[in-house]
Amino acid sequence: MFVYEKVSSERLIIHLHGFASNVKSSKVIMLTDYVHKSGKFSLFCMDMDYHTTTTTKVLEFLDVLLKGFKESYKKIILSGSSHGAYIILNYIRFYGEDLVSSALLFAPSYSTLQLTLAQEGIEKCQRWLRGEEELVIYECETGLHLTIHKDFAKDILEKGYEIISDGQVHFPQEPHVPILIVHGTQDEVVPVEHSRTFVKKVKVKKYIEVDDDHRLSKSFAKILYEDKIFEAFD
Repeated sequence: MFVYEKVSSERLIIHLHGFASNVKSSKVIMLTDYVHKSGKFSLFCMDMDYHTTTTTKVLEFLDVLLKGFKESYKKIILSGSSHGAYIILNYIRFYGEDLVSSALLFAPSYSTLQLTLAQEGIEKCQRWLRGEEELVIYECETGLHLTIHKDFAKDILEKGYEIISDGQVHFPQEPHVPILIVHGTQDEVVPVEHSRTFVKKVKVKKYIEVDDDHRLSKSFAKILYEDKIFEAFD
């Protein structure tokens, strides 16, 4: 399933949802409303099903998607929540094409694999880490049981996709894409300290902390309409 709202022919927002989310999320609903009310952006988002594939394949798909949309839009803004932001950060790291004008990251995950291991326990994950079997997890935020592809962890380890590991930040100090980050101080999924560690090492355009949870459920509308963060890069 996908959402494509063609409102502007100049600027396109491509939003990547979180790990266990989809295009029916509250952020996608609010973004859809926002692009129509502002009239300044178009919007594309689709169900990514990250757990059924690998990060490498998702990045390859995103690259093809961006190249296609670049034929129609002058500016493409990548927007990502949690693991969607993890994908965006890795795209910025490993793809050098000048396809993205800016990136907005909401409660970004910098260490999806390590967060999963911490939640599930290292013993349970041993065979999964070796690519020998799938991993079934319970996703607390959504109440869903997810089966994660057997090569998901192995791919991350082999390609070095974790942005923060062992306290080290693996990302260019001066990225070629302007980055804006919003993180809630009450986040119990991705600790806000991860973003604080990241912005100490990486030059970002703007870093915002809000008194909110991982979903930014109390503050996302304000971020869109009052802070006008998508207009900050014009």
